[in-house]
Amino acid sequence: NITLNMPGNVTFATDSADLRSGFFEVLNSVGKVLKEFDQTVVEVAGHTDSTGSESYNQGLSERRAGSVSEYLQAKGVSDQRLITVGMGELRPVAENQTAEGRQANRRVEITMVPLTMG
Repeated sequence: NITLNMPGNVTFATDSADLRSGFFEVLNSVGKVLKEFDQTVVEVAGHTDSTGSESYNQGLSERRAGSVSEYLQAKGVSDQRLITVGMGELRPVAENQTAEGRQANRRVEITMVPLTMG
C-alpha cells in the first residue's frame, strides 16, 4: 500500500472542508497517478485534531475526505474505486497538546491498495 499524507493546513482553511486552490495542482498530480495505476482501490481518510466536540470533528473529517474524493472524481478517477471515510480525532499522529501536534493531526490521507488477482 502507498499512503500520501496531505497536511490540513495546506489542503483546507481552518474549520472548512473547501479545498484551497493552491492544492489543486497536487491533487491533479495525484489524479494522474491514480488513473495510471487503475488496478487499485483508493481510500481517502479525513482526520482532525481534538479541538471541538468529537461529533463535530467526525463530521468535519467526513466532509474533508468527501471534498478530496469529489475532486479526484472530477479528474477522472472512478467513484467505484474510491472509499471515503472520516476518522475524526480517533487516529492522531502527534500529541494534541501543542499547536504543532494539532496541525499534524489535521490531514487527509490517500491510500492506494493494489487489487489482487486470484
